[in-house]
Amino acid sequence: MASLVLTSCGDSGTAGSGAADSGPGTAAETLDKFNAMTGQERTDALVKAAEAEGTVVFYTAASGMDPVIAAFEDKYDISVEMYSGQSDTVLQRILQEYGAGFYGADVLDDSESFSISDQGMTYEYINPELTDRIPGYDPETNVAATRLSVYTQGWNTNLVNEDELPDTLDGFTDPKWKGKLSIDPRDWIWYTGVMDYYTTEKGWTEEQVDDMISTLASYSTFNAGHTVQAQLLLAGEFPVSLSVYTQSIDRLLEKDPNAPVAWRKSDGSFIEPLIFQSQGATILKNAPHPAAAMLFVDFLLTEGQEILANDDRTPTAVPLPGGPLDGIPEDKLFSTDPEKFTTGREEWTKRFDAVLGQK
Repeated sequence: MASLVLTSCGDSGTAGSGAADSGPGTAAETLDKFNAMTGQERTDALVKAAEAEGTVVFYTAASGMDPVIAAFEDKYDISVEMYSGQSDTVLQRILQEYGAGFYGADVLDDSESFSISDQGMTYEYINPELTDRIPGYDPETNVAATRLSVYTQGWNTNLVNEDELPDTLDGFTDPKWKGKLSIDPRDWIWYTGVMDYYTTEKGWTEEQVDDMISTLASYSTFNAGHTVQAQLLLAGEFPVSLSVYTQSIDRLLEKDPNAPVAWRKSDGSFIEPLIFQSQGATILKNAPHPAAAMLFVDFLLTEGQEILANDDRTPTAVPLPGGPLDGIPEDKLFSTDPEKFTTGREEWTKRFDAVLGQK
């Protein structure tokens, strides 16, 4: 594999061969050209232009991208230079590069894609053949979701009979669940989705939602980290996790199909709502390899989806047959608000801490 992996702490240089001081919008002509094309004509012309560029520089905080990159490089005569690190590290790197007038990145795939888009650093991606299938897709964000981090309620099947479980999250306010729940105290993004779901779909007031979350918190132990939540659930440390990723439980079941954990009942149903946060790809407006960038996003939304679903078990933007979201109707997936994530972080983290009783 020809990809170049630069760790956030081990390399102080910049991936790729971006041009310094190339000015804003230098990739616009190429991106506009392919955004206006459709079908096989677009595909053929895009592949030709992308292979002529020969490289795509990919920044990400996502795990499990190595097999996607390998498959892309096998299919096309294009090398992928990847810079990976923690989400905040990758975001800071792009901000520093753009602040210095150096444009090295072509594509970012991360939850922070919405942040850099909000700052006007990205370019539109038009391909309705692919994006029309993405739950919650908003073209105004310039972000095409490649993964959905889906929050759910999971339970230990040795400790809970599924007949005891409520149909909706608020059902856990029943006093019988006191001392039997766990919650991730960092899940303020989940909290924003729960707030929006109950106020817009159920007609609750914000005060009613906060009262519910406060009650759930009083019944819960706090355990940070979704993988940790799933592992503790598996170990029987608590019967129910209120804010765990579907993928965290799916990975345990992939390792051992008889593991005593579940987020779906035997009939395939689940506790509502399923709150999701999109994590996706966006093209940098000054991408040094704009055609390759667009082709790489196409790949992430097609073959890349199947690779992620099969190899990494990460919930995908497009529910695939046999994939982790197979059988989940789109109207049962409730999206978090990207604006709350990008501009309301301080407000909503403080609100969540207050509702949980944390300082």
